[in-house]
Amino acid sequence: MQVSSELASQTMGKYIISRVLDKKGRTKWMDNYNVHDLSVEAWGVGVWIKQAGIISYKDLADLLKEEAEMKAWQLPVEKVARGYLVKSFQCSDRYFITFTKQTGWQCGCMRYRCWRNRMQEELPQLLNQFNGKVFCHHIVAAYKSL
Repeated sequence: MQVSSELASQTMGKYIISRVLDKKGRTKWMDNYNVHDLSVEAWGVGVWIKQAGIISYKDLADLLKEEAEMKAWQLPVEKVARGYLVKSFQCSDRYFITFTKQTGWQCGCMRYRCWRNRMQEELPQLLNQFNGKVFCHHIVAAYKSL
């Protein structure tokens, strides 16, 4: 499978993969390698890590969901007329979040736009684990504020 570097860095980066492996108790690779040595490839059935074997898209999705919830915790959310404004901790930007029955939740941040534009074509197996719904931590914060 060919996954763009932009999507791969946000969903299958070496630190993300090492956290999935650690969470699943698969740490034997740490005896001989460090996180920078990991070689990661997207396969049809999961993510292949040369130093540790294969992990499922479900395990990867679970970690990405958990990460979004942790990042969303304590993000300032302001309800406005047609949606929500969610402040970013990294900069002073506030992202406009909308929800409609036709389009669902939408955000203007780079992560959301990258996932929305690329995941269906490049990583449909991961998108299936998200029940076909693209999200970011801003959307999670707005949803939790309801």
